[in-house]
Amino acid sequence: MTYDHSDPSSYLRNLWSADEASNNAKIEDAKGIYVGSERDDQIAAQLKRLTLNAARRRDPHLPFSADNRAYGRGLVLVGASGAGKTTLLQEGFKTNPAFPNYGKRGVWCPLVSVRAPAPCTLLQLAMRILGRLEYRATRELRENVAWVRVRDQLALQNILFLHIDDLQRVLHQLSEEEIQKVRDTLTDLMAAEDWPVQLILSGLPELVPFVRADRQLRRRLRFMSLPRLSEQEHAEFVAAAIKKYAETTGLAVKTDPEQSIVGRLLHAGQYEMGITLEIIGEAVEFALERAAGSLTVTDFADAYAERNLLPDDQNPFMAYDWDRIDTSRLVPRTDGDDDSDGEFTETPQSKRRHRRKS
Repeated sequence: MTYDHSDPSSYLRNLWSADEASNNAKIEDAKGIYVGSERDDQIAAQLKRLTLNAARRRDPHLPFSADNRAYGRGLVLVGASGAGKTTLLQEGFKTNPAFPNYGKRGVWCPLVSVRAPAPCTLLQLAMRILGRLEYRATRELRENVAWVRVRDQLALQNILFLHIDDLQRVLHQLSEEEIQKVRDTLTDLMAAEDWPVQLILSGLPELVPFVRADRQLRRRLRFMSLPRLSEQEHAEFVAAAIKKYAETTGLAVKTDPEQSIVGRLLHAGQYEMGITLEIIGEAVEFALERAAGSLTVTDFADAYAERNLLPDDQNPFMAYDWDRIDTSRLVPRTDGDDDSDGEFTETPQSKRRHRRKS
């Protein structure tokens, strides 16, 4: 038996009908949409500071050289889960000329981006970075040796920038002594005499006290936070996003102005940009499945229902007093079984409404 690892899902596409293939192509287009905002300008300005610093000399009286570069600086980007941190950074990396070839395999890029493993120890983080650098260890490495390899590979591959996503994971299981070792390691990457690196750290808000607890690390960093959206300030942005998703997939937007779709959508998305845009994309999928050629409030309601397993009276797109609903909740099983292992049950009201194609 042979396997095609270059395209392992090809056999699944062979099962698609013509309509499924057409809809999936539109869904792919929708998933690829990026809706720009003022955050793009903010992150571009922060990245500009890092790229300028990466090209400065440490000693202006000496020629430019690998070992005469300014000590590294860092950016810490934080936001709640679903705020859109990762997408914002990835788009910022792809469109920045300082990071050529970002996202392409097999070609050089001065920026490496990794996601901290879970659970995350200092050794596991080093191995994740080495894996991204395509360094294959011939034997199991000790923690100190692994980080020597990381520094060597960053220099050998001319990597000037390192992005670590979800770095708050180091706080979950490590002792304070181990956490301090992570801080020291990050500082050392930026302060290395022979190969200083610019760091970009992103994660949940608890990442801020983690880095601020160390003075040497804190003074090398700048911070950017992604605040929650508000209907007053972001209604126009959300409305434009709905229109963009619909136009990209050939759908007409049919929502009653009295339904306050923008306000309901923001509330359903917990006023976080990432979640809000995800719900739009999922609503588009339901609309395409109906093959009716329009995007309606019911598509948004169905998208929300499948995300949260809540009855209609707790669905912001269906309820009258939608702005009083706690959209962070999930409904646990209520059959009296205490050994549910975190499973959830579906109430009759929360089952997806079966609709005829129109």
